Amino acid sequence: MPRKIDFQYHPSSDLFSHHTLDLSFRLLRNNNPELSLAIKNAMNQMKFAPSDAIMGSHTQDQYTGEMYTINDIFKHLHAETIVEIVAALTHIGQRAVDQKNLPTQHVTLLRGLIEDWAKLAEWILQHATLDRDARQ
Repeated sequence: MPRKIDFQYHPSSDLFSHHTLDLSFRLLRNNNPELSLAIKNAMNQMKFAPSDAIMGSHTQDQYTGEMYTINDIFKHLHAETIVEIVAALTHIGQRAVDQKNLPTQHVTLLRGLIEDWAKLAEWILQHATLDRDARQ
């Protein structure tokens, strides 16, 4: 049974790109429709992060475009789903490399998606550990 973890949003660094969600949704649509639908439903339910969180002086060089808070991503997708997304994208990437059927720029884009999702999973693990340590 999954443990419920409540995270507090820290606006300085905890943002996730709408572009990453949208590309992942499109890529997984044919390969893993359930995960694709989970991403689409999350995008439909979440609101974009406030512009001051995105355009603050400490983040303006790092983030562009529409962003969501990681806290919202976690609330709508949950840790297990995020891990499944990383695994599904990794499987697609490995299959593409093995079959040599994707142009280099597409492989690079896919690698970026996998890295974004893996960083999100890492964020969740770090904050779960911090939450647990704070309660002890």
